[in-house]
Amino acid sequence: MDEGITDFLALRGDPQPGMPLEPKGELKTSSELVQLISQVHKERGNSRSGLNVAVATFPNGHPDSDSISQDIQALLAKQNAGADYAITQVFFFAADYVKFVKLAKDAGVTIPILPGIMPVTSMQRLNRVIELTGEKNPEGLAKLLGVTSKDDAKQAGIDWAANLVSELVNEAAPGVHLYAFNQHESVTQVLQRAGIR
Repeated sequence: MDEGITDFLALRGDPQPGMPLEPKGELKTSSELVQLISQVHKERGNSRSGLNVAVATFPNGHPDSDSISQDIQALLAKQNAGADYAITQVFFFAADYVKFVKLAKDAGVTIPILPGIMPVTSMQRLNRVIELTGEKNPEGLAKLLGVTSKDDAKQAGIDWAANLVSELVNEAAPGVHLYAFNQHESVTQVLQRAGIR
């Protein structure tokens, strides 16, 4: 903050393989991190209006969560701690986002929830995403990525993400967050095909 940074993405972070799930140290949750960011910003004499804090949310459930209700309660805690908006974990179907947002709004979430979309352009990437997130295998996308040509698989993944972005925009998503993972050309193509850029 001393360097003028006012935009933050407050994440608990994932434990390293073989490490216990229970975080160590002063901060146990991302809600506590949001509170700390707001507190430090205020202590430095800055107005809250100059601060933007984003948090993560999980439309199909966090891998450590027992239920969607628990995930929504976690999002409410982040909102109450001062989060300005949320970005979802990767998902593959617009209906998952729409259902989650409705449940969240019904529970009292008022901050914008941006859908997080990743152009998955290979079976290897899809398998890794599923492994990391616990998402169910999107069979339609998996079938498209299983084509023989690497270029065809890449285009299929870009088309899937572009269609998803278009559906979400039509569902009045307040914006879209694209996970690039150093593949900016794929992200640019998604935006172009979705008619956003």
